[in-house]
Amino acid sequence: MPKKRILFIDDEALLREAIYEMLSAMDYEVKVEESGKDAIRTFAEHPGEFDLVLTDLVMLDMMGDKVAERILSIRPDVPVVVMTGTPDALPRSKAKASGVCRVLPKPLTKAELREGLRGALADCGERPAAPRPAN
Repeated sequence: MPKKRILFIDDEALLREAIYEMLSAMDYEVKVEESGKDAIRTFAEHPGEFDLVLTDLVMLDMMGDKVAERILSIRPDVPVVVMTGTPDALPRSKAKASGVCRVLPKPLTKAELREGLRGALADCGERPAAPRPAN
């Protein structure tokens, strides 16, 4: 089975590195972006290359729920997971309206991240998938 591919967005360098290390240790293939705008550009250029998008909520250039909306306008079948240190900033109704599959609280452990991503892939990964690019 091929590795699951994640587009990961966070504008905080220390958190970006820590989460990247956790994802890599869980055997995910990870593409990292440090801004919502860069992530949207990357996703638009290669929409079939990702199995899941993981984004921080509060970033300087764009909020994570807006990133989710833009990503899902390009490819509606991809699960989008938002991480936040302020869960009240993204109420469940707003997350659902933005197409967010799961909201994970920060800080989080490797086990919490693993379970959140597995749940998102199981719950939201059942939507019709885009074809994978040929290698």
